[in-house]
Amino acid sequence: MVDALSGPAAGMDHLTKVLRTAASGTGAFVTVRGPMGAGKSALLRALAGQADSAGAIVLRASGAPAERNWDFGVADQLRPVPAGFVVIVVDDLQWADEHSMRWLIDVAASALVVTAVRDGEPGAEIAFPGTVVRLPPVSPAGWSQRRLAGCLHRQPEPVRSVARAMAVLGDHAELDLILELAGLGDVTGGAAVRSLRSLGLVTSQRNPRFVDPAVPAAVLATMTTPEHDTCHAAAAVLLSSRGHPADTVAEHLVATRSVLDGWAAGVLRAAADTALRRGQQPIALDYLRRAVLVPGPERAAALVDLAVAESTTDSLLSMQHLCYALQLSGSRRDRAAAVLRMPMAVLGAALPLARDVISDVERDVRQLGDRDLSLRIEARMRYAGHMDPTELTDSTARLRELGPEPTTASTAERELLTVLSFAATLVARTPAKETAALADRLLAHVPPRAEHADEMTLLLVKTLCAADSPLNAATWTDRALAHSTETASLRVSRALVAAHLGNVDEARMIARNVLEHVSDERALLGSDAMLALAVVALKVQDEQLSARLLSSRPLKVNNPCTAIVFDMVRAAAMVAGGDALGGLHRLTDTGRQLDQLGWRNVVIFPWRTMSVRLYRQLGDAVTARTLAEEDHERAVEWGAPAGVGRTLRVLGGLAEGAECMNLLQASADALSTSADRLELARTHLALGLRLREQYGQTAAEHLRHCQDIAIECGDQRLARQAGTHLRGEVRRAELTRTERRVVALAVAGQSNQEIAHTLSVSARAVEKHLTNSYRKLGIRRRAELAGALNRPFWT
Repeated sequence: MVDALSGPAAGMDHLTKVLRTAASGTGAFVTVRGPMGAGKSALLRALAGQADSAGAIVLRASGAPAERNWDFGVADQLRPVPAGFVVIVVDDLQWADEHSMRWLIDVAASALVVTAVRDGEPGAEIAFPGTVVRLPPVSPAGWSQRRLAGCLHRQPEPVRSVARAMAVLGDHAELDLILELAGLGDVTGGAAVRSLRSLGLVTSQRNPRFVDPAVPAAVLATMTTPEHDTCHAAAAVLLSSRGHPADTVAEHLVATRSVLDGWAAGVLRAAADTALRRGQQPIALDYLRRAVLVPGPERAAALVDLAVAESTTDSLLSMQHLCYALQLSGSRRDRAAAVLRMPMAVLGAALPLARDVISDVERDVRQLGDRDLSLRIEARMRYAGHMDPTELTDSTARLRELGPEPTTASTAERELLTVLSFAATLVARTPAKETAALADRLLAHVPPRAEHADEMTLLLVKTLCAADSPLNAATWTDRALAHSTETASLRVSRALVAAHLGNVDEARMIARNVLEHVSDERALLGSDAMLALAVVALKVQDEQLSARLLSSRPLKVNNPCTAIVFDMVRAAAMVAGGDALGGLHRLTDTGRQLDQLGWRNVVIFPWRTMSVRLYRQLGDAVTARTLAEEDHERAVEWGAPAGVGRTLRVLGGLAEGAECMNLLQASADALSTSADRLELARTHLALGLRLREQYGQTAAEHLRHCQDIAIECGDQRLARQAGTHLRGEVRRAELTRTERRVVALAVAGQSNQEIAHTLSVSARAVEKHLTNSYRKLGIRRRAELAGALNRPFWT
């Protein structure tokens, strides 16, 4: 037997030569061999076409698996063979019966017999006389799953077992593992691998791999559910016994519905921990949801793991799983430890369930007589009440009970004080200076490393920012970022600090990078981190950052505090987009919710400041004044210079003459002691604009101060605004009261006729007021009104 050149082209050349020889009356036997899909049938069809064109009598037949035991089944498709130039083409000869094969060999003495044999199939190992055309394997990507499944179904059980083992093991399909999982010895298993290679389904003998993903998909499709379960369960045991990583074993544990032994829970929990550290939360949740179904002593711990993992996506479900875990826990200390593992954010979001759970554990801990444990549980209980005005007031009273210099010696004491100081920050009735001093003392106990940037530390950072004392928080976050690998929550805290220092560029850059990282890595930010980013967006007044943040916000925000601040960001975006009235309604609703919750801090929640300008634009000076005065009273009670100075500037913007100048100067004096330099720049701008008509030199000094600080802070828009007035390029006159009302109604969407009806003036008068307003604002058309009015957004 002589092999012809391999490949379809060389094979076709050989068949053409044989066909010419056969035309002279010489017989021959040619076998075309190759795996499934290699093109054997196509080659036979091409030869039959050539033979027909050459004047030969072409006879065709094909073998079939069901006819292997039918004597002369293939021969009967061809007999009788006529005299003359005859070409016999037989496809799938491996399925022909022995009598037909012998008959074909005999016929080849006087006729050209060309057959196709699919390698790897039962019967394909038979050797035939004559020449062989070998076709190389091709990718089975285009093969139908039905065709692949049919091929596998016809194989002996050892071959199918090896294919199943390879498909189940996937990337970990080493030869010894394959054979052990298939339950085969080296000889039988080796023969099965060779058969799969002959079929063109695997790549090699020593390191077998499927040639295309379509093959394992077809193998898995042929398996029944019990086979799936059995194979994956066996694979998990095998890989675990060989020392493979937990996540490799866990892939098989989650793929089986079989009842798992107790060891599986530990493997699944370890794999989930690895996945969480890699930022693969969905995978971790799959592992843990499987782990909690494993009966045994680890089920309670697995439920706690699941509750912690779910906390960033579903606070209520997280707390429900914690409840189940506590019911299974065997001791009071175990239950307390479970509560201490839960993130603070989820305890503050899943009310009232969280308070019910913690109160039960709190009673258990009191019976233990463990003071430190009692304080730590109390801290969680207090935080879980931060949306209840009564509980907030009680927490503030508890902080006063501890005296002006409470002890911070133990971790438990520091945790309780951290939560109490944050509660005092929300209520804003304790002086900011005292609250900040305590927060600084507590932060001094935390090593400046990223791994210590836990939720308690981040609460301290928020407290210091709200108290207008972010300098120590800035030092701590800088050192933490320099010492260790960055974490998203730590970078968010640094952005918050930068915003409260007035460093717009830094805050904007960090916030954008965090959001891009979350989007690229499909990671998740907790509700507290999202809240901090929302505060940053409001502070830096960046419309692009606000839009990016709103688009990144999950549809369901579990933490009400986060949801409220997001509503403030959305309101600002609505106003910037021209919907002043809609933005005002949203702000008013937000303020109502904040008052109901008892959250009074004007530094964290500046909704009144944001509303004042809108009411002023709409011509409601009385409501604007009332809100501005309320905001100032609360700012003075809290005492943070940034809040006091800002509210004085807002009041000054509503006043005229000497009252206005006195308020703006008082704002500058208050802000001169503030860490937030950008607020001071805004006040200098307000003074410069008020003084420019009568005191040009003094006005220019204020505008230069504004420009210098704005450049230092990275607020290019504010710097350009001050610079424009300094150069005198645009000398915008103030809008009259009527012009302001007309413009506000136009921005709200009313037509000229509707504005005329509202103000009881003529449409011509409305057109005149709008024309004057366009000129004063330096714009050309109605569509530009909202943008001209709302930059900067805050007064």
